[in-house]
Amino acid sequence: MEYAISVEDLHKSFGDKEILKGISLHAAKGEVTAIIGPSGSGKTTLLRSMNLLETPDSGVITIGGVSVDCGKKIKHADALALRRQTAMVFQDYNLFKNKTALQNITQGLRTVKKKSTAEADEIARKQLELVGLSDFADYYPIQLSGGQQQRVSIARALALNPTAILFDEPTSALD
Repeated sequence: MEYAISVEDLHKSFGDKEILKGISLHAAKGEVTAIIGPSGSGKTTLLRSMNLLETPDSGVITIGGVSVDCGKKIKHADALALRRQTAMVFQDYNLFKNKTALQNITQGLRTVKKKSTAEADEIARKQLELVGLSDFADYYPIQLSGGQQQRVSIARALALNPTAILFDEPTSALD
């Protein structure tokens, strides 16, 4: 079976503290997989490692057919190729403070997906409608509640239409 996500024997340490110890997981296309555990158990480190925001010490990550062997030096082009297969929704939103909700969504569409401004705006507005924020397109993050910011972050991830969306505590701030 070909998986949308495959992680094999992933290891990650910070100094002498090993956080990820040989983690392996597989998720088929359309499958929802939840990673649960107590605070500090490595869930966020695993997600950040899967997207190469943290560089694993070893292991193989394959998402959408793009494979990276973390035991070797990871080429920038390979990291970008893997990241193009994913979108990440962070616990703390990671919205650009100087951009509106609409601009936060269109940024990735224009820079990563190379969409025109008009096409990016159309996609972003559809995603804002999907998360119930059509009327908030021109609001800046500071003008939005925590839950609204989280929904903008979710809309931004959905707009990219990735192979996989990695959620880190996605419902922690929803209102």
